[in-house]
Amino acid sequence: MSKRAVRMAWLAAALPLGGCGLLPDASSGCTDAQPFQAAQQMESLRVPAGADLPDTRNALRIPAMPTPELPRAPGSCLEHPPAFGTGSLASGSAVSPSSTTAGAGSTEASLPQDLAMDDGRPWQVRLGANYQPTTDVDFDGGSTVEFNSSTGFLVGLGYELSRHLEVGANFTYDNRDYEASLAGDVAGERFPVEGDLETMGVMFDLSYYFLTGRIRPFITTGAGWNFVDTNIPTAPPQVGCWWNPWYGYICEGFQDTKSVDGFAYQVGAGVRYQVNPKFSVSGSYKMNWVDFPKADGTPTFDAIQLILNWGF
Repeated sequence: MSKRAVRMAWLAAALPLGGCGLLPDASSGCTDAQPFQAAQQMESLRVPAGADLPDTRNALRIPAMPTPELPRAPGSCLEHPPAFGTGSLASGSAVSPSSTTAGAGSTEASLPQDLAMDDGRPWQVRLGANYQPTTDVDFDGGSTVEFNSSTGFLVGLGYELSRHLEVGANFTYDNRDYEASLAGDVAGERFPVEGDLETMGVMFDLSYYFLTGRIRPFITTGAGWNFVDTNIPTAPPQVGCWWNPWYGYICEGFQDTKSVDGFAYQVGAGVRYQVNPKFSVSGSYKMNWVDFPKADGTPTFDAIQLILNWGF
């Protein structure tokens, strides 16, 4: 290859690299005199005598500029404003109030979403459903009870100590069918029993939220008391009558039934979705332990909860 061909090859390779330097810089020419700078304020048009004056009530009026112009670095155009917080600004360059307001607006726009959701409503009203799957419980003496799956409801109240901690209390109610096998006095003797029972409970809880945005996973723990009415008669039926001045004598029957109650506690985990600052939806899975008397150990009742929360 001749020296001329080598030189041509080097030139061909250098032209793309140096081509950008041949173009004018985006900020070049900013200090040069521009045609618009020669513009002058013109006197308003005069209406000839005898002609009607135009209606200028809706005329566009250009407001005055009381604030100074933004500082700019030498050689930079208005399309390239200086960055806030730079050394030139920190060294005492003047910044107009309008630029400060614009900076505050951009800061608010860049705030994380969790701050927008923090609206100062720490109280939460709760309303939800409580689903419990089938659970088997063994009792002393060999008796067993199978609690069928059911769905109850709950109402409660919560209070946010912070964006991560919340305390609250729930009242739950449920009506469940059950099938029991009761052990008799004779070895091997079994008596099948079935019916329905009512369960009520009050649970105080403490929840910790890992995040503070719209989606907030959490863990929770709680303690309270659980009451169960088995609807199993423990005494003969009784009838009570009384006098009502509007309806005369009224008689109703009632019968004492077997009821048990005990200390209850729970742990769980879930996630909460903040629809807007006032309303959120949470779903969780919880494990509940109830200290029933004469039970073999401490029975465990699992639950899936879906709760609607209203802030106020």
